[in-house]
Amino acid sequence: MSFLEVFQYTRQDTFVHRLDPRSKLLLSISLAVCSLMFLNILPLLLLLAFLVPLIAAAKSLKRWVRSMRGLSVLLVFILVFNSLFSPVAHPISYSIALSIRLVALMTAFSLFFLTVHPDQLSQALIQMHVRFEFAFALSMAMRYVPTLGQEALAIMDAQRARGVELDKGNLVRRVRNTVPIIVPLIVVSIRRALSIAESMESRGFGAVEKRTYLESLR
Repeated sequence: MSFLEVFQYTRQDTFVHRLDPRSKLLLSISLAVCSLMFLNILPLLLLLAFLVPLIAAAKSLKRWVRSMRGLSVLLVFILVFNSLFSPVAHPISYSIALSIRLVALMTAFSLFFLTVHPDQLSQALIQMHVRFEFAFALSMAMRYVPTLGQEALAIMDAQRARGVELDKGNLVRRVRNTVPIIVPLIVVSIRRALSIAESMESRGFGAVEKRTYLESLR
């Protein structure tokens, strides 16, 4: 789950971190849309050439590289599958473009998640006239995606210790072996959601319509 590293906020003192979160949200969405618009290798490479220096300026280049390594299995699958079964005229270049598009798409959103604190995200959405409940839910999801990845790794290690061979066998067997991972992960997630809901209710969540913040966006 190392590819989830790029979706976890890191506290740094860089000009990218100091930018207004609304500007970064607009930039990330715009770049993500651009990556979906193009399916040629050159425009996608130019898009990556614009994004990677921004990741480096945010002092998160090492984390980005680790995440792309974690994504390498999926990228190889996309390359092989589309090269063999794609109906287009040039399947290899098409497969390479799809892989670069996925990297560009993840990089565009990682620029936002790496440099925006969840509290800043909720404030930015509220100032954009998004309902507080939705903004809070999105910021909570932003907080717990990395935690979910860590728990998945812990469950995988526990299942391997019990003798479950997750990385062996044919495709059908590997898919079947994911059941002992997915079921405990869903159970843990539901328990955490119930615990958070009880905690929010005990603190009177939603009782005050207009909320205040320790730090406000300009």
